[in-house]
Amino acid sequence: MRQSFIEPRKKKVIGSELKWLLVSMGVLFVLMVLASVLLNSVIANKEARINTILLKEKRLKEVQTEHLEEIERFKVLKKLREDISTNNRLKKENVKNFFDLVPDEVVLKSAKLRGTTLRLTGMTLSKRIYNKTFQRSLNSLFTHSTTHFKKIEGGYAFRNISVMGEK
Repeated sequence: MRQSFIEPRKKKVIGSELKWLLVSMGVLFVLMVLASVLLNSVIANKEARINTILLKEKRLKEVQTEHLEEIERFKVLKKLREDISTNNRLKKENVKNFFDLVPDEVVLKSAKLRGTTLRLTGMTLSKRIYNKTFQRSLNSLFTHSTTHFKKIEGGYAFRNISVMGEK
């Protein structure tokens, strides 16, 4: 061995540069793991919020569909109400107009309308007045009208059957 004036130093397995490199890499690794955990938690939080929003959107679409169906049902009911109201008004006017056609000399006891057939019973002072006034009105409204008279005290009882059909 050679002689030296300084005492030999112990050799280190890890030098200061290698130590600095390993510490730096360890710190970087820890920072990367922490960043990864943080980013994964943020992503998980955002995905949970997105899922919540999607569920709310789905529920809102279902409610919207229900409301649209209810609106359509209300529209149908409104149209049905208007049709019924119109039909009732027309029937009321037709009945009023029909009774306006009845002359003062004719007294109706009953009037029954079933389908296209009108059955009338009542009294009149004379056949001639009935035929000249009321029968003409019935003939203009119905395609076929027959009347049967029966002599009673003070005039005639009548029974009329009028049928509305294709002319």
